[in-house]
Amino acid sequence: MKTLQAVWSSQRWVEYFRRNSASLMIIPWELGVSLSAQERRAVESSVPEFQLGESSDGLRFIEMAEHYALQSGDVEYVRALKLFIREEQRHGRELGKVLDLAGIPRISHSWSDVVFRWSRHRCGLGLSIAILVTAEIIAKIYYIAVRAATTSAPIRRLCDQILQDEVEHIYFQCERLAILRRHWPGFVVRLVHAWHWVFMAGTSVVVWRKHRLLLRRGGYGYFSFSGAVFSELKEAIGIMDPRNYHWPAMLERAPLVNAAQKDEDAHGQIVRSS
Repeated sequence: MKTLQAVWSSQRWVEYFRRNSASLMIIPWELGVSLSAQERRAVESSVPEFQLGESSDGLRFIEMAEHYALQSGDVEYVRALKLFIREEQRHGRELGKVLDLAGIPRISHSWSDVVFRWSRHRCGLGLSIAILVTAEIIAKIYYIAVRAATTSAPIRRLCDQILQDEVEHIYFQCERLAILRRHWPGFVVRLVHAWHWVFMAGTSVVVWRKHRLLLRRGGYGYFSFSGAVFSELKEAIGIMDPRNYHWPAMLERAPLVNAAQKDEDAHGQIVRSS
């Protein structure tokens, strides 16, 4: 991976999340959500669980971030994280609206969601972020599948918005891991990356077993799904690797924005594509 120049400051992320919330795509809810019998089976077998997962209040995550902010002095990180959680909750609300319009019941409990939250609540900030990155990467491939699995205009447009958001969510979390690990010896960084590959392998199997009906309808077999996930993880590991940044200078990189949202003070350090 090409060496990155610098990470964004937490204040820059606050600005990004605020700008993003003010420029959301228009979703044609007025068209309703009409699904064929096959589409319905795929959606109702999977989307309710993702909707539940996207609806977390993030209280434990915020608590860990506040403790980190007190130690590091990076108080803006808490604000950025709260805005990130607000975006995740928006995904949950809008997925809930999809289910309501389609007449598909929501769920309030899922064993996989319980395990995921239990794991994150019993580890520190860094490991919690690493687990979340795993979920975000899988979600990115998942919503590509959801978009392809139906012809519903509101669902497809919502997936476009979520996918655009997820690109930055992964960068946000991976950059924070790079910051947290910037003083680690190189061999420790490599060991943690190896762990992440193993953890992703196990997680992708669990997700495939639970959501394979929708994933297959969205064009993914097991090997193509796992291949896509590992391709995303490879890129994410490059972003979270502190050896790819210039330290200790916390220089800001140029923001990723749509053509209509170009930031006049950007210097073009990094260009990303979704």
